Amino acid sequence: MSALPDPASLVRGTGLPKSSHLQRVLMSELARLSSTGTVAGPVAAPARVRLDGPGPFESALRRDAAARGGAVIAEYKQASPSLGPFAAGTPLQAQLQAYREGGAAAFSILAEPTYFRGAAAHLTAAAAFGMPRLYKGFVISESQLAEAEACGAEAVLLIVRVLKDHTAAFLEVARRRGLEALVELHDLTEVPFAQEAGARMVGINARDLSTFTLGEPTAAPLRKAFPEAVLVRESGLATPEDAQVSLRAGFDAVLIGEALMRSPDPKGFLERVFADLRQEAR
Repeated sequence: MSALPDPASLVRGTGLPKSSHLQRVLMSELARLSSTGTVAGPVAAPARVRLDGPGPFESALRRDAAARGGAVIAEYKQASPSLGPFAAGTPLQAQLQAYREGGAAAFSILAEPTYFRGAAAHLTAAAAFGMPRLYKGFVISESQLAEAEACGAEAVLLIVRVLKDHTAAFLEVARRRGLEALVELHDLTEVPFAQEAGARMVGINARDLSTFTLGEPTAAPLRKAFPEAVLVRESGLATPEDAQVSLRAGFDAVLIGEALMRSPDPKGFLERVFADLRQEAR
């Protein structure tokens, strides 16, 4: 197994300007890890059994994609670098209950505290709903993978734009800790890193992570590159119809965050995503 790089060198090597949203978040995470002594210090040994095949997160997405025409990963986040605290104070339990009742296949829960007001404790609390959970963080250290494992998350997010040719090494450590990985791409030039890692779940972020502006990805080239993987469209889905368009365009699942957090009726929002898809599946 390849050794993981020093987190500080990883952050310095992104090539992003210091003013970019992503680089600011990474610097904040580096400072947080340094303050806890886990950047260079000891990391808890894995407590779970190694995972090589599909786990509960991937299985839930595949199940809904086959049965309903698509799956939704419903995200809980209270803020973002570009919007600030747009949903601060939204009750975790009530929001996740609405997601479950609306038909979400899995949860994505922010773990980054400074810019997203996230917390690992939110993932621990979400265990009460019995649904697979994605530790949505900005992983640059094994200590974050250990944190994801400790809080009970089934999966973690690995951002290729940050990890680059270290993506495979991070995915290997995640598997050793019994964690699934959603490998996130920003553009198609990053495909080889995810292929080398043997990614089973691949996301394309419609949002440029350096500027947090939106683009329009397509599923076709990803399906060619990853014929067996679960393909996830991330970001920029403002309406149920947006989600339906992505699912009809070949994505197996969509990740919806801001729109659900802003919606006065997140349960109804999710139900509208599936309404027409159910009819088409008949």
